[in-house]
Amino acid sequence: MEQNSQDLSFENDFAAEKIGLPQKKLGIVIGAIALAVIAIVALVMLLPTRASMPVFSEVMTSNHAAYSHPDYGTVDWVEIYNPTEQDLDLSGYGFTNEIKRTFRYRFPDGTVLKSGEYLVLYCTGGTEASDADPYCTGFHLSADGEDLYLVNPNNVEADEVHVPALEADTSYAKNEQGVYAVTYVPTPGTANRFE
Repeated sequence: MEQNSQDLSFENDFAAEKIGLPQKKLGIVIGAIALAVIAIVALVMLLPTRASMPVFSEVMTSNHAAYSHPDYGTVDWVEIYNPTEQDLDLSGYGFTNEIKRTFRYRFPDGTVLKSGEYLVLYCTGGTEASDADPYCTGFHLSADGEDLYLVNPNNVEADEVHVPALEADTSYAKNEQGVYAVTYVPTPGTANRFE
């Protein structure tokens, strides 16, 4: 059954009266709510999804002899991977092992990770990032296990991983199925291997 405009007007008057607002003010409130909902939906649609962000690929927290950096020796390291089909600008991204300090290490301006490319961060306790080597985090990782976080410049989480306690010279790496596992063949900067 169709309602005529007089019936709708009566219902609007009744609703406005019931909540204590004049009908014109009720219309303004409803309009404001509708605009707020549209703005929130638009904002959510503009936010990057995890599918368009870099990921943790491999982590080594107890490097004794598996890999030696020419300047820092056998330091811990974290490998970041770009699984997307486009290059990713990591300028301003943050990496941390402390959820309350998400920008403990900040990727420098101009850091671009090409599609399918890997980037290694060196977790050096006393060495901060510099122009000479911008990928030193300035903090170590714990061999007893910990959570690692990667966030975009707006502090939106791109990826996180719980790294378990690791034996010396083993790494925690993501396999082809996207599942993390311990590997005895660390491969910093290249595709992960499991043997």
